[in-house]
Amino acid sequence: MFPTTKLVFDYLNSQGYLPQIQDNGNLLFRSRDLTYIYVDNDNDAEFLQLILPGIFDVTEDNRDVVLEAMNKVAFSMKVAKPVIINDQVWLFFENLIDSTPDVSTIIPRAIGILAGARDEFYKEIE
Repeated sequence: MFPTTKLVFDYLNSQGYLPQIQDNGNLLFRSRDLTYIYVDNDNDAEFLQLILPGIFDVTEDNRDVVLEAMNKVAFSMKVAKPVIINDQVWLFFENLIDSTPDVSTIIPRAIGILAGARDEFYKEIE
């Protein structure tokens, strides 16, 4: 496990999130009925990536509306990046960090930003 991932794992455990370590080293955990993925970026120690996967299904019929909603979220939300993966909208929190990050401030903020981006996306999609 990469050092930053270990810090995140320990923090999540201490807060009762019960993270699961995936085969690829990523951490899977739940917060407020949403499933998040912390990405183990072993090739970049100063990059933090948290993902809220599969928040919305994309079809040929709704693709244009989805893209417009994604664009509005990307414009209005700091460090939140909506993307389409396998016909689903995923939200990414991506940020540069120093070599000894204080994950006790970064992770709660990242969770809040992703949950807020999800809410904003749903508001735009209606």
